[in-house]
Formats: sequence, structure tokens, C-alpha cells
Amino acid sequence: MDAVEFHREPPSNVPTMVVAFGGWIDAGEAVTGAMRYLVHHLAASHLASIDPEDFFDFTQVRPVVRLTAEGERVIRWPRSAFWTWQPPEARAGLLLFRGMEPQRRWRTYATALLDVAAHCGVQRIISLGALVADVPHTRPPRVTGSSTDPAWHARLEAWGIYRRPSYEGPTGIASVVLDAARRRGLVSLSLMGHAPHYVRGATNPAVSRALLGYVTRLLNLELEMSPLEQAVQAFRTQCDQAVAQDASTQAYVRRLEQAYDTTGDEAPRPQRDADFNSEQLMQELEDFLRQERDQGAE
Repeated sequence: MDAVEFHREPPSNVPTMVVAFGGWIDAGEAVTGAMRYLVHHLAASHLASIDPEDFFDFTQVRPVVRLTAEGERVIRWPRSAFWTWQPPEARAGLLLFRGMEPQRRWRTYATALLDVAAHCGVQRIISLGALVADVPHTRPPRVTGSSTDPAWHARLEAWGIYRRPSYEGPTGIASVVLDAARRRGLVSLSLMGHAPHYVRGATNPAVSRALLGYVTRLLNLELEMSPLEQAVQAFRTQCDQAVAQDASTQAYVRRLEQAYDTTGDEAPRPQRDADFNSEQLMQELEDFLRQERDQGAE
């Protein structure tokens, strides 16, 4: 594990890992946002990092410069990090991972990630994802899932969110990691949140909350959700205000609501007016939400 830097001695009895990748399936930063929230509110401990040097094109995912309280300039590189959480009572803990999708050497990267998991005793993996869909921001985000584990599969069925994988086409690092995990004999579960396509450039805490809701149910976790609920309410208010700026946008969102309420998960794509410009709408919404955030930070 030459590419991995451990910051302390890893545990050997953590059976479950939760992974979150930014990029390909992180619509609205819901996946990485959910993992940040989980790490913070579980007070998980930093365990290790994968050195980005061999895996990232730094002209595509650039390091950033930050200033410390003393005014010192510090370069922060793209991060692929592991945390562990051990509950106070005598039960199994968690290995948590968050990273950006790398540009290079995916198989080597997946091997490094899974070697850390094996070192910690991981036997099953939960992968978080989020995609854009024709769904309204005014309704609870949908989450669908699939699993190679019979017990988890049964729970997804019971909750009504199981979907048999049917996608064919280009894929992301999460799929590569899960395929490599399967070859090692690990079982996995994938959760996919559905984010409104017309606000995909904005951070979407509602989808983060929906994903975490199922993670906590699967793993019997107690997680304080009130700060996230407040962020969801603020996001909903901002989206409502942005949509209210344009009559055609309001009409389109109403059609999305009708499709969501009437036909459930198999809703057809609502018809759009001839003058409905989705790209312009997304840009206007992103500009509006960005202005709201900037004003709130002042």
C-alpha cells in the first residue's frame, strides 16, 4: 500500500465501509455532502489518505491555496481520505471514505482503497450516489438501491426502493471499486439519490438527507439530523424564490409535481413548452442561489 499514508494504527474489526465519490455521480454534491455530514456528526477519526500524485490530473482537479489564521499560504491537494468510527457501546464500527473521482490508474486506485478496507476487516460496502432526474424540488427526493447481499436486498425490497441494475454505458470509479470488491468476495449495496436536473449546479442538502436516512436505517445509526433539516428548509426556500421569478419555470415545476404524484417512480418525462430553455433556467437558478449564499455569508 505504497500510495496510502496511515495516520495511526488501523483497526482490524470494522465490517462495514461507506464510500462517497465526488464527480460522476455526485449531483448537487449530495454524496460528498452526506459523507462530510456523517464524518462530522459521528466525530469519526481520520485514519489514512491515498496520495493523489499518481491518480489525479492536477490541471483538471486543481489544488487550492488557503490562508491560515497566521496568514501562511497552504496548498490543499485533492483528497481521498478514510475515517473510522467506533461506537461507545460494544458493537461494530464503520470505515468511511470520501474522495474525488481520479483521472488516472483506476484499477490501481481501487486496489489501494480495497487494501485499506481489507486491513480493517471490511466485509460489506455501501456506495452512495446521486444523479439528476426529472423530479421537482418540492417533493421528497427519491432514492433507489440495489445490493449483492440477500439480506440487504430484502430490506430494499421491503422499503420499495429496490431497482434491478439495468444501465449500460460509460461508468465511474464507484462501479469500478464495487466490481473489484465483488471479485474479492465482498458484498455491496448502492444507493442512488435523484436530484432535480434544473438545480444541479447548486449544493442539494435534501438529497444528502435522503441518502443518510437510508444509511442510518440500514446500519441502525443514531444521527442528529436537525442541522441538515435546517439546511434543507433553507434550500427549499431559495429554490422556491428562484422558480417564482419566471412563469414558464413555475408551470414546468407543476408538471413535474403532477408526474411525481401520479405515476411514482415510473413517471414519464413531462413535456416542456417550446420556449422552455432548461440550460438558461439552470444558469438563472444557479446565479440566484449563488447570490443568496453570498448575501448570507456577508
